[in-house]
Amino acid sequence: MKTFLFAWNPKKWNWTTLEQSIDQIEQTGRASEKWSVVSHKKIQPGDRAFLIRLGKEPKGIMGAGFVVSPVFLSPHWDGSDRLVNRVMIDFEVILNPEKEPLLSLDLLKQGDLAKVNWTPQSSGIEIHQEVTDELESVWFDFLTTQEIRHNPFKETEKDEQKVYTEGTPNQVLVTKYERNPFARKTCIQYYGLSCSVCGLDFEKKYGELGKGFIHVHHLKQVADIGKEYKIDPIQDLRPVCPNCHAMIHKRKEPYSIEEIKEVLK
Repeated sequence: MKTFLFAWNPKKWNWTTLEQSIDQIEQTGRASEKWSVVSHKKIQPGDRAFLIRLGKEPKGIMGAGFVVSPVFLSPHWDGSDRLVNRVMIDFEVILNPEKEPLLSLDLLKQGDLAKVNWTPQSSGIEIHQEVTDELESVWFDFLTTQEIRHNPFKETEKDEQKVYTEGTPNQVLVTKYERNPFARKTCIQYYGLSCSVCGLDFEKKYGELGKGFIHVHHLKQVADIGKEYKIDPIQDLRPVCPNCHAMIHKRKEPYSIEEIKEVLK
């Protein structure tokens, strides 16, 4: 997965539907937007996307999501006949600079992140992989510590993604922690890719097809997460296979990993 930086300059284009997009994320967990991409020969569906606001203060990262389409040609925003390369992005976070903080340029110019050009002239440039881990870490820490109206890491029942297992009405509640690259990677780096319940390693079982595949389970119940709660990916997350994940959520109050282990004995 590559990471790309997209840019919005309010001096050039007025994002009149910004609040609508934020409301859509609140209701559905994502908002789809098309964005121009200069690195059109490199980008692929599934790549990570960050959105930065430039042009006038406040400047900084205001959104993140994933690319969900191949590159396509679309008319330029200025209304001319010119066509530009674009991709569709499913944003999971969009911040309104007039109402909440952004991940500022000052923070982005510290450590290895200082190697990145955070004020590019074009939208959709690739961010070098050597700094993406630090970027994900800083972004994750920012989202879990700031007062943001629709913060994806202040979970509620409404924000859970319901994943139904085949052949059964039972649902697995997958929080956005599982889909966050930093939280997921930190958990896996510490615990590995084997299921914490049954020990299944998908790469050993399925070869190349199963490489890197695992669910990540959030140990703390959503209802118990208070306003000041800050997630620790090592303390709060565990890698589990989809089958064990489904069994953990077989009842309203999820079983513990230890309880499911006892069932397997």
